[in-house]
Amino acid sequence: MSLFSLSIDPLYIIIEELDPISLLHFCKSSRYIHRIVTKHSTLLYRYELALSGMKDGIASSYSPRARLDPLLGYKKGWLTLNWTAQDSLRIDTPTIVGVSGRFLYYASESPHPHAGLFQWSLHIYELRSYRTPRLDKLQYCKFNVPFEIRQVAIDAAQNLLVLAELRLSSQGAITATLHFLDMWICQQHPQAQNLHFHFQTDWWGTLPPGHRVSVERVQIYGIMVGLSVRREVEEGEGITELVLVNWHTGNGLPERFTGDLLSFDILSDSCLMVLSHPDEDDEDDSGGSPWEQSSDGLYLYEHGKRSPQITIHHIQDGRGLRSARVISYDFPESWKAISYLRICPNTSLKPNVAPPTGTFFHFDPSQRATVILVEFPSHSIPAGCSKKVALVMKESLFQPPSPGDKILSWEEWQDHCTVIHLPDDSEAHAFEVVGRKLVFFQSAGVVSRLHVLDFNDYAAECLRSIAPRSSTLSCNGEQDTTSQIFKAGATDFIGTSTSVQSVTWVNATEDAVVLYNEHEGKTDIRVRTFGNTLQPAAPSVP
Repeated sequence: MSLFSLSIDPLYIIIEELDPISLLHFCKSSRYIHRIVTKHSTLLYRYELALSGMKDGIASSYSPRARLDPLLGYKKGWLTLNWTAQDSLRIDTPTIVGVSGRFLYYASESPHPHAGLFQWSLHIYELRSYRTPRLDKLQYCKFNVPFEIRQVAIDAAQNLLVLAELRLSSQGAITATLHFLDMWICQQHPQAQNLHFHFQTDWWGTLPPGHRVSVERVQIYGIMVGLSVRREVEEGEGITELVLVNWHTGNGLPERFTGDLLSFDILSDSCLMVLSHPDEDDEDDSGGSPWEQSSDGLYLYEHGKRSPQITIHHIQDGRGLRSARVISYDFPESWKAISYLRICPNTSLKPNVAPPTGTFFHFDPSQRATVILVEFPSHSIPAGCSKKVALVMKESLFQPPSPGDKILSWEEWQDHCTVIHLPDDSEAHAFEVVGRKLVFFQSAGVVSRLHVLDFNDYAAECLRSIAPRSSTLSCNGEQDTTSQIFKAGATDFIGTSTSVQSVTWVNATEDAVVLYNEHEGKTDIRVRTFGNTLQPAAPSVP
């Protein structure tokens, strides 16, 4: 007996047992099944989850029918950059400002009650979301701290706030310090055995003119915190040092990484990704460095360079890295001259990290993208490349290494990677990754262009479902917003762009894009949130 000869009721029962991905594939193989699914909101919700690259949240008191409308609004909002709400904030230009998790933060120096002294104030704002039930009031905290904050990382699931500072001594070493705090009281976290971790860099003394030291990045994953510190010499040249810390114990892992171009991502509690531009004669797994310390600063050895390389290291129970378990991915041989190299951090949830309580749906962690930004010097752009390219691949490509060393050439893994040649007509800035979306903007005077590239496997189908006859769309009065289908190799992806007034930087979260504009000592912040408000709870079937 054919499955399609069954009456609607038993067929519906069979379809109802399918997971979202299987349901999507079933619908794509049969228009009849697709028609059945579109008439039942519970099935349609599951279908739309798979189509949008989303995953259902933890069991909710709201029915799939009630969650369907927020999901459809969320999908359309991102595809057309049509935001539901805009929250605005104007502040004095801060020392540091940004987004971590679902929180906006900024820190600035302010006068201390005692004359002649100063203190630093940290402000933390919870951002709105249409993927959760509406809250009566979003949380806000303000804390006074006795040091200048250089970086902020927040993990709300662990109530963890990590603040980074730099201590520059004219006599001793330059030291970066991490503070492990409870994010709601700004005191030592109850699970942290030590309040601080001090990372002594290889640099010391007073910085020569034109040199500067910065905390590049702080990343939290479970019990691990990654810290990278960079010393820049001139015209972008410099050196980066990387260390991993177990924040429960306050101990740093014995391995350190150093390189003039170096970036990292903690992929899981057992897997570290390090992106570097190694030397021809560098045999050190830690990445090595062409830089050497001298009494008057840093100087550069004239080493030959290989093409960039991704190295995956195995983390052993938060105690160290297994040097005998390494797998490396080489880039094209012609990419030896690199002026900029970075992993763009993905702000969506990683695998094995639970979403906030009450979340209806979230990006499928198994579909997360790793995006690497590569820029070439103007005089050494490889044939067929633009000056700046983005490499896009699924994060799941990079598995924890098995025992032994292994090196994959570009030819062996290039089919798992999509190379996007970014336009050269104007500067592109502030690259952010959310799930499988790449967000950035291009400077163009007073009016800039905000871009979202969507690499979801079914992004083109999603766009056709909301605009079947046209790829040109408009949103919220910005008349030149467009969404178009592009092709890179065998991959289709969506490029959406819109004009934005006066932007100097951009952040992105699962729910919003955050636009910053600095002018005349003030910073204007606009948070544009996507999605629909939740309708009253409804039965799970029509």
